[in-house]
Amino acid sequence: MDFKQIEAFVFVAKYKSFSRAAEKLLLSQPTISTHISTLEEQLGVKLFDRLSKEVVLTEVGQIFFPYAVDILDLRERSHEAVKEFLNEVSGNLHIGYSTVAAEFILPEVIKKFKEDYPKTFFNIDNAGTQTIIQRLSDGILDLAVVARKIPKKDLEYKVLTKDKIVLIVHKNHKFYTRGSVFIEEILAEEFITREIGSGTRASVEHGFKQKGYDFDSLNIVAVLSSTFSIKNAVKKELGIAFMSEMALADENDGTIKAIPVTDLVVEKEVYVVYSKNRTNKKLLKHYIDTLLKFK
Repeated sequence: MDFKQIEAFVFVAKYKSFSRAAEKLLLSQPTISTHISTLEEQLGVKLFDRLSKEVVLTEVGQIFFPYAVDILDLRERSHEAVKEFLNEVSGNLHIGYSTVAAEFILPEVIKKFKEDYPKTFFNIDNAGTQTIIQRLSDGILDLAVVARKIPKKDLEYKVLTKDKIVLIVHKNHKFYTRGSVFIEEILAEEFITREIGSGTRASVEHGFKQKGYDFDSLNIVAVLSSTFSIKNAVKKELGIAFMSEMALADENDGTIKAIPVTDLVVEKEVYVVYSKNRTNKKLLKHYIDTLLKFK
């Protein structure tokens, strides 16, 4: 067995997909399949059950999995030890960002980091907060920046910045000329929302609950999975929406704008999250320092 086979096994196990593993490892799906088949032949066992929509670990695959993760981690730590001896900051970081963080924090931070440490490479996962935190906890990510705190005993959270959630409307909407609105006034409006598991949606749901309202009672006409798609939907007059104020920074043509909801103020904290067991990674420490300077 070799590292390529082990890496293919770990990524297929975590993503439950040969195609997703191939995408993340920048390999073809047949190559991933060959690595897994060769590994199974060498071990003399079947590591995966191929179901209709996903692949899952067999019982012996579950036994082998933590050892495979340890092998890859040991390889990474050995590389880091050599780089530290040479006083060099370089290598790979696999980072997860929730949607807002990915679109409005990620580019600036990576640009700054690459200026300071040009021998670095980033593999970026962009998904909802819940998915990103699970991937971090599973060990597939080195670090995450998310807008919702989902406690897990192996993870450390640090506040990076704060973001206000605002109501956005199109210039043709009746609220556009208003200075503010109340919750009661928006309940019958057609809404576009983020998906369940999104930090933005969770923050708004919590704000509604505190005021005695049920978020699910809103007239929701569409559920979209990115801030960009929600902005575009509002621009097309599909409905109104709650979204990050940070995401409106580049909107200056007056097509959409934020309207304060007088009796609903929602703020969310944006966190940098990492495993307590991986803080010895020199490259990771430097990146966390760069992130925390962002605020």
